[in-house]
Amino acid sequence: MLPTTMTDNEAKSSAEFDAYAANYDESLNRGLAMTGESKEYYADGRIQWMRRRLALHGCLPASCLDFGCGTGTSAVFLRDGLQVTRYAGYDPSSDSIAEARRLVLWPEAIFTANAEKLPSESFDLAFCNGVFHHIPPAERLAAIGIVWKSLKPGGIFALWENNRWNPAVHWVMSRVPFDRDAQMLFPHQARQLLRQGGLNVLSTDYLFVFPALLKALRPSEPALCKLPVGGQYLILAQKPAAD
Repeated sequence: MLPTTMTDNEAKSSAEFDAYAANYDESLNRGLAMTGESKEYYADGRIQWMRRRLALHGCLPASCLDFGCGTGTSAVFLRDGLQVTRYAGYDPSSDSIAEARRLVLWPEAIFTANAEKLPSESFDLAFCNGVFHHIPPAERLAAIGIVWKSLKPGGIFALWENNRWNPAVHWVMSRVPFDRDAQMLFPHQARQLLRQGGLNVLSTDYLFVFPALLKALRPSEPALCKLPVGGQYLILAQKPAAD
C-alpha cells in the first residue's frame, strides 16, 4: 500500500538531502574525482546503455517517472537520450525538488516531493539511480510499491545501483558526505526486492568498469556487462501486463 505519511527514517533522509540540495554536485564530484569523470559522464552513459537494453525488450518509452530524482540531473538526459516527452521527477527532499525546478529548464517536466501526487498506471518507464541504498531496508518494499503503482501494466522499471562487489565504489562513497552511511544492496538482494514488489526481472548488467585513465579499454565494456566488476549495475524489471 502506498504510504500516506513519512516515517521517521524517511524524514531523516529527506532532511539530510535538504541540507545538500544547494551543493549536491560539489559533494558528489568530490567522490567521483578519483574516476576522472564528472556526474554528467555517468548520467549520459546510463541513458545510452539503458536505451539499447530497453529496445531489446521492445520498450520505446514516451513517459518516465524519475524516482528519487534529486536535483533533476537525469531529466534532460532522459529527454534527449530516450526521446521522453512526459517526465515526472519525485524526491521526498523538498529542497532538492525546489532546486530541480530552478535548474531544469524543460517546461514539460514536473517535480514533486509528494508521492501521493504521482498518477497511477501512467508511466511507460520508471528510472532510478543510486536511491535504494539511501532507503532503510525495512522501507524499501514500500518504495517499490510507489514505482509499481505509477507504472502502466507492462511498464519497465530501470533500477541503477552502486555495485557492492566493487571495492572502488566503497572508496568513492566514503568521500561523499551523504553516501558514507549508505547501505548498499548486492545485486541478488535488489532482484529479490523487485520480485517481492510484484515485478518480473528481465536482466542484470554491470557498467563503468574503467576510469578515465584507462578509457582506451572502454570499448570492451559491453563484452564485460555480465561480470560483476562495473561500478554500477542495471536491473530491468517489468510490471505484469493487464489480463
